[in-house]
Amino acid sequence: MIPTITKKYQNVVISTGNIITTELGQRKSNEELYDGLKITLHSDPNVERVVVEKEIDELHGRVQRATQELTTRLTENGRNEISIGAKIFLNRHSTECVKEAVEAVLNILSVTHVDNVVLAYHPNAVASATPAATTGGVQAKSPCSEGIAISKASKWSQRNGEEGVADLKKLYQTLEQYAVKQQITQLGIADLDAAALEELHKSAEVAPTIAQVNLSTCCVVPPELQEFCTAHDIQLNTHSDPELLLSEEQFAGLAPGYTIDWTLRYQVHVRCRGVLTAKGYIVGASRSSN
Repeated sequence: MIPTITKKYQNVVISTGNIITTELGQRKSNEELYDGLKITLHSDPNVERVVVEKEIDELHGRVQRATQELTTRLTENGRNEISIGAKIFLNRHSTECVKEAVEAVLNILSVTHVDNVVLAYHPNAVASATPAATTGGVQAKSPCSEGIAISKASKWSQRNGEEGVADLKKLYQTLEQYAVKQQITQLGIADLDAAALEELHKSAEVAPTIAQVNLSTCCVVPPELQEFCTAHDIQLNTHSDPELLLSEEQFAGLAPGYTIDWTLRYQVHVRCRGVLTAKGYIVGASRSSN
């Protein structure tokens, strides 16, 4: 769907623009991402609206949608009047991917800093239902509704081991570099159990102040995690993002020959009113040199 990019670039960055302006609405994150990419990468010359909104940056290998509309949303209020939060989804260990994601959101949003960045690192990700299967279908029941006990093996530190914790620390250290330069105000981490969070916290130069837990997998926030966050002044939030946003097969159908390296979701709120004014996804992808 992006022949002018696939012929020239080893690495590409795809920005969905502000998906609030589309018919996507508040949906599951994997559905938002899939449909947002589908709209952005649409290449039908007969669909004038999509062609007009799409911008191809040949210099940087980027495909961006509705850049002017996004700029308007970001500048209609002063920078101190808006809060920009981002979440990086990463399924393989790569500090370069973390750098690319942060640099991309700063550049695409044309800001000098973001207010918070949360890292979700799942090297042994478990795929969830596909967007095609969930859209308009029967919603999958949560472990809670099925009465299924969650195994202790589902804990992040047990699933990923000492090597996973060591890799996570290196990824987090990459984010710390941006925090030290004041390009990120707050750092956060997603889906860690208390043991992994404590390990990360002990080694951190810039301690995480946000922790996210997925209630679709744990049903109730583990008491030990809650206690640790309270003791160390860490804001504990819940979320429903899957560990793997898109499978390789799904993305290959949108951008043949490419695989996703990282995904970032940003959200822009007006501080005084708490209104969500912009939301979008940015994807870094690469293709094999073979």
